[in-house]
Amino acid sequence: MPLRPEYVSGITHVEPGKRRDRRRKWVRTYFPRSWDRDQCDACQTAASAKDPLRAVLTALPDKLVLACGGGVPPAVVDLVRDELQRHSAVRIAARVERRWWQSWAGRPLRRDGDAHRDGYGPDDVAVWLLTPTACNGRCEDGWLLAPPERPDRDDEPCPVCRGGWLLSARREESDADDDGAEPKPAAARSLADAVSYRPPVQECAGRGGTCGRPVTSPHTQCPECLDWPWCVCRRRRRNPARAACPACSTG
Repeated sequence: MPLRPEYVSGITHVEPGKRRDRRRKWVRTYFPRSWDRDQCDACQTAASAKDPLRAVLTALPDKLVLACGGGVPPAVVDLVRDELQRHSAVRIAARVERRWWQSWAGRPLRRDGDAHRDGYGPDDVAVWLLTPTACNGRCEDGWLLAPPERPDRDDEPCPVCRGGWLLSARREESDADDDGAEPKPAAARSLADAVSYRPPVQECAGRGGTCGRPVTSPHTQCPECLDWPWCVCRRRRRNPARAACPACSTG
């Protein structure tokens, strides 16, 4: 049997009762970092370097950097410097890692444009990995960051964009306006469009436009904003013009 490597001594086990998050049923294991064992000292300390620009650029995947010609495009450097004025290097690096493994790690980094879709290159992908989320709630792709005093609260959806749902809906509306045509049928959608597609839903305009619950025509507000009376089942509100809610009337 070969000798146990030195990094095995760095494995740490945290008992369920000593965990700081809410999942206190299992033992949590921390393994030492292994992807940088073949790197020099300068590269190993780049992520924790005093230069925040260098720390963020280190988070870019090697596959993407090689596709860009072995260097970082100037537009990416300018975007990183602009983002560092508002966010920390740790937050931006986490954004790059999250978007890479959730979307771009298994997708082509280059696509030729045609009459139906625009093309892109690895430089565009690098910019998309760093671009801030287009949400007024200052979230990260639909999720709020955990506060420093509660690091376990990292799974709360943003109330402004509703966990990123409104971001995809707004993108579809803008695409339809730009094309000046009706939305594509289901058979004509690409795989990415099919995954992110959301049917158009009319939202409640009550509470000063902040309710956002789905409603059906001809109503423009939800039963709660319209203050409809409760049904006899005390589980749903009923239309005042009817004697019971739809569930009780069909039961």
